[in-house]
Amino acid sequence: MDKRTHIEKIDKKMQEQGWKFIGAILHYNKAWKNQAAVYERNGKYVVSGLDASGKNELHEPIEKKEALKRVNESLEEIRKIIFDI
Repeated sequence: MDKRTHIEKIDKKMQEQGWKFIGAILHYNKAWKNQAAVYERNGKYVVSGLDASGKNELHEPIEKKEALKRVNESLEEIRKIIFDI
């Protein structure tokens, strides 16, 4: 199984467990290729994806303020890439 398929399975599992996808984090050093996702459920936030080794699942609590800040920073970075700013 390739890493993309594994990440898709993690996402599916998170959503089946009631976690809502909030957005991506492009620079998270504990995640594979420094990329992870933020999920929310019942006011709690977690960073999820593959760990830095690319072999294990990553599920790490994160404060709401930090989660939203990092997602917004990542969206801004994507915006710059898309619009070549």
